[in-house]
Amino acid sequence: MRLRHVCRALGTDRSGAISVVFALMILPLMFAVGAAVDYAIVARTKDMLQTAADAAAVGAISMSSSAVREVIQNGASGEITVAETDALTIARTNFADARFSAINTSKIEVQYVDNTFSSSVKLTSDVPTYFVRLFGVNNITVTAIASAQNRPIYYYNFHVLIDNSPSMGLGATEADIAALNVVNGGCAFTCHITGAKDDTYRLALRSGITLRYQVVSRAVQSMISKAAASQLVTGQYKMAVYSMGVDASVAKLTQVAALSPSLDAVATAAANVDLMTIQKQNYNNDQQTDLLSALNSIQGTIGKSGSGLSPSDPIKVLFLISDGVEDAERATNCKEKLTGKRCQQPIDITPCTAIKTAGVKIASLYTTYQKIPSNQWYNDWIAPFQAKIAPNMKACASDGLFAEVPPSGDVGAVLTQLFANVVSETHITH
Repeated sequence: MRLRHVCRALGTDRSGAISVVFALMILPLMFAVGAAVDYAIVARTKDMLQTAADAAAVGAISMSSSAVREVIQNGASGEITVAETDALTIARTNFADARFSAINTSKIEVQYVDNTFSSSVKLTSDVPTYFVRLFGVNNITVTAIASAQNRPIYYYNFHVLIDNSPSMGLGATEADIAALNVVNGGCAFTCHITGAKDDTYRLALRSGITLRYQVVSRAVQSMISKAAASQLVTGQYKMAVYSMGVDASVAKLTQVAALSPSLDAVATAAANVDLMTIQKQNYNNDQQTDLLSALNSIQGTIGKSGSGLSPSDPIKVLFLISDGVEDAERATNCKEKLTGKRCQQPIDITPCTAIKTAGVKIASLYTTYQKIPSNQWYNDWIAPFQAKIAPNMKACASDGLFAEVPPSGDVGAVLTQLFANVVSETHITH
């Protein structure tokens, strides 16, 4: 009887079997977790290697690269070995943060044929494993491939139109607007009255108040100076500057600086653009911002754009810098309500379309038209279409060449970035 009881107890005790089953299950579970960790490291390394390859392919043939300089300065063609060396340096720099591996092999080729730079980059890296090496896999090789092309456009003619109409006499920032209201009897705009000894324009300057047109003219000067410094060859860029007119009695497109490769002289002229003068308060019913006429006129001046392959066939670019509001006599075709024949509306993009059709790029910088709720004229005539101003300025621009700068923004920095966007022509093709 005792022996039968012991046998029965042994038959029902499964604790040992559970231990065996658990041991059999834990090993593959640990392997799966370990393999997942290894896979995550490999995936992260591959992403970093691809980023390095992309950077190398683009950087080796960017407009500031030694490849472009070699071609322009020395007339090189075919394989550009100096660029291949640069590409590997760029790749290693961008892969320097990889914690587990380095670039083991590279195959890089840079060519300049038919006025086109092309680059191809292939990188490999061996990523060490930590868990799956128990099964004989000590490392996993990852590969990244990238290619790029750059058809450099060497020569540009830039035409810069600065809106210096009376509305640009608004304070440059909210603080300037508030200060102007205080010294100007509750008005946020200055008036530059011809011959007046104490007009509000001079009052603002004496009070240390910065006006919007001043910020713009300084930004244009800065952009031109930086453009001059970025030229790869002398005469690569020519620039011209225009305003809406010196005086309201002859308000029309006015050349401030003729198209010239002497960019320092053009920059100086741009910095001297002043606020348009008027004959008296409310002169000509304040109709001094005829952007439509100015753009139609400048279209004839610019003409058709070229290939950019020679100084005689340049790419042509128009920079438009404005608060985007038209104020002119236009009894017909005004898209907002009229005051008699006075049309106040967002910029009419009709001439922009015609200019772009001629192959000319338009870079549009919108200096935000500030809301002035304390001003009844603003509330009655501008506020109803305020939301349309920025979209119209953007529609005027070529793709990727629109920017808006609020009062707190850096107009100079944004304008310089727009310039960089215009001349950047390198794209990843992989």
